[in-house]
Formats: sequence, C-alpha cells, structure tokens
Amino acid sequence: MAIDVGSIFTNQSSIERLISQYMALESRPRDDLVSKKDTLNDRKTVLSDMDSKLSTLESKVERLTDPITDYFATKLAVGSDTDKFTVSAGSTAELGNHSISVDRLAVSDTRVSKQYTDSNTSFTSFTTDQTFSIEVAHPTDADPSNRESINVTVTADKFSQNDDQVLADIADAINSAMTSAVSSETINSDEVVHASIVTEETGKSRLVLRTEQSGYTYRMDFTDSTDDLLQALEVNAAVQYSGTSGGYITYVGTSATNSELNSKFTMDGLTFYRDSNNVTDALSGVTLQLLDTFSTTETITINTDTESVKGEVQGFLDAYNEAITFLRTNTQMDPDTYKSGALSNDYIYRGIITELRSIVSNEVSGVSNSDYSRLSSIGIKADDKGLLSIADSDKFTEALEANATNVSDLFNASDGIAVEIKDYIDNFVDTGGTIDNSKDNIDDQVTYLDDRISYMDEWLLKRETQLREEFAKLQETMSRLTNQQSFFSSFSNNY
Repeated sequence: MAIDVGSIFTNQSSIERLISQYMALESRPRDDLVSKKDTLNDRKTVLSDMDSKLSTLESKVERLTDPITDYFATKLAVGSDTDKFTVSAGSTAELGNHSISVDRLAVSDTRVSKQYTDSNTSFTSFTTDQTFSIEVAHPTDADPSNRESINVTVTADKFSQNDDQVLADIADAINSAMTSAVSSETINSDEVVHASIVTEETGKSRLVLRTEQSGYTYRMDFTDSTDDLLQALEVNAAVQYSGTSGGYITYVGTSATNSELNSKFTMDGLTFYRDSNNVTDALSGVTLQLLDTFSTTETITINTDTESVKGEVQGFLDAYNEAITFLRTNTQMDPDTYKSGALSNDYIYRGIITELRSIVSNEVSGVSNSDYSRLSSIGIKADDKGLLSIADSDKFTEALEANATNVSDLFNASDGIAVEIKDYIDNFVDTGGTIDNSKDNIDDQVTYLDDRISYMDEWLLKRETQLREEFAKLQETMSRLTNQQSFFSSFSNNY
C-alpha cells in the first residue's frame, strides 16, 4: 500500500508524533544520566541506613563497655514484705541475705504554739518590733554539721490585732524570711522551716512550725526576741505539747541516737539511726525505704539480676543481627532472585559481614576464666545465617551466677567482643569515617550529573525548537507543492 508522504506534513498530529519520536531518541543520553543519578541516590540511602544500623550496634557495645556503670554486675534486691520496706541494689552491692526490723520511722521536727482564742488580743503588750531567729541545718562538704540562723522580724503594728491575725502575720514573716534565705543561697529549698496556722476547733488557733526534712540533723533551734515573743508563744518550750500548751510534737533529744526524730532500725544485729527513712548508707550499694515499724525480723536478699544482664546482652544480639541481615541484603547477591545488593560491588562494605562474624566467633584471650573464652561457653550460638541468640539460657545463667566476670570479660576484656566490634565499626560510622566519605563522593558525582543533566535539558530544548522550525518549513513546502499539483491537474483536465 502506498504511503502518502505529503499527508504526514500536512497533519499537525503526525508532526507532533514525529517530533516526540525524534526527541525520545535524542533524550536517551540524558535519561542514562538520570538513571545513574537515581542509582547513586539509592546507594546513598543504603549507606545512610547502614550508618544507622552500625551506629545502633556501636551504642550497644559502648553500653557493654561502659567504664562507669557495670551492667553485667547488676544486682536484684528483694525484701520479704514490701508493705513494710522496699529495697534496691546497685552494682556494688554484695550478694547475700540480711535481717532487718524497724523500731521507729524518721519524722520532721514539728513545734506548736499554745492555743489562742481568735477574737482575743493577747499580744498588745508587744509594742516594738520583735526579731527572733530560727537555726536550721545547712550541711556542707567541709562541715556536715553546719547550721544557719535565719532572722525573722515581726513589726510592732501587727501585735494590736486579734490573735488569729497576729498568728497569721507571724507565720507570713517566718515563711518570707525562709524564702529570702533560699534566694540569697544561705540555705537550700529543702532546708526551710514551714509556718502555718491550724484551727483545732472553731475560734481556736495555733502556730505550727515544721522542718522540710526529717531527722535530728534538720531539727530547729531558736534564739528569742528581746521581749521573748517565742516564749510567749511557747513554740520553743522544751516540753512536749499537751492540751492547750505549746512545745514539740516529737522528742528532739540531744543526739542522733536519742532523738526520736531519727529512724531507728536493727540490721544483722546492729542498731542504726538515720535522719531519713530513705537509707542509702547502711549496706554498701543498697537503698532501703522504710515504710512502717515492725518488730518481727524481715529478710533482705541480694542476688545477681540475671534477667537484667540477659536483657543487656540480648539488646546487643538484636543490634548485631539487624546489622548482619541488612548487610547481607545490600552487599551480597540474593541466592534466590540473583539480584545484587546496592553495595555488592564495593569490597569495602562486602567485607564487614566477614569481619563481624570473625570477631564474635574468635576466642577472647583476655578473660579471667579460660573456661569462658567464647560466646558458646555462655550459651550464645550462631545459626546458619550467622545470627546470634542465647541458645542455652541455663548455661548463660550458670556462668553469670558463678561470677559476673565470666560474662563481662567476654565483651569488655582488652580483646573482648564488644571492644573489638567498637574499634572496627568506629572506622565506618565516626564523623569523617568511611561511610561519610562514600556519601561525600556520591554527592560529588550527583553534582556532576546534575550539571550534565541541566546542560542536556538546555540542548534538548533547543533541539526540539529546531525540529519544530524544520518541520514547519517542510510543512510550508509541502503545502506549496500540493497547490501546484492541484493547479496542473485542473489544467490538464481542461484539455
């Protein structure tokens, strides 16, 4: 069948198809550049993901080699009755059992004034400003027994009021003085004395002073005003309050051992006195929280916290396995699909799997017990894909309970697994390391390709314009030829 060439150049849609076909051919070099750029960006994404996986692994091995906190020596403290006391243990706690009974809980030093009738005017005899001081504890490193005197002034005009208002103004003056002392850093906020008013029955009030912290160390001492305002209040009376009189709520005493402000407990046959019910210095590495008194002996048991240690090691294993799985996908060929990973042609990254697997399978020579020189000796094994797991939990527990170093040495000895892995992957994930250099190199290549693509875009735009001009001329020429052909045809038909 004959092709009407002329019709091609007289039909605009046909011309557009021709231009599109020409441009598709001309664009192939540019498309190749875009494809190369996409491949490079995909590779950079893989490198970023690898950086993340290896950095996670690094953070886990850094935790296992922490020079401050020994996560392998974590202890578990258990109390026999958590309604009476709670107990926790740090890594320095010694394993073993202890007996405890509590005779007394620590309380804050509380003083009360005598009871006043609100509508009375008992303070009118005070006609001048009254300044007294309250001495509070402010221990320092240089002087654990250091105390500070806080001056309190009540102005003369306050004493002409009814008793309830006078008591309120005295309380305000005390609280204001304490706030100022904290602001000036004379004392700390947890060393203040709080003043308040209580109403025991309608129309009857007392002034109450209470220390922020409990114990004999944080007791109150007083220096009265010139006209003995505190004596009139009976706040500083050296007797226990009774009925409507003032005094102390709890016997203050003269020392830590006879003051009923302190907690008193017996542990392993020894008697202890402490300012607080939160006791951190009776047993090394152990914190006690006393909740109630009890005379029947209870038990504290301190063991190795095997589950916590196992959790730390499992965290490392999970990070290791994720890194290995990611590396296998992106640095090797899939044996089923025969698809190569994005970094399969880069020998630097292909070798990471081999190196990591070598580290975890090597014998650790720096262990203190040669019976535990490989991961397999504590029950950790690799499957056929090189992924690690605690395959024998009993074996792991036995090694840990025998001595925590049986497990810790494997990871943080001088040639321990965690130490070796950290030293190795630091080269990849550190700022300016191998991965950063690879990504910078990709960025340089992408910048070059962007320049080439921009140049090609400009060239293709000019080429498309050129083709349109050429086809427009051909279209014009074909139109003239068609008109001439029509003229001659009509001329010959007349003859």
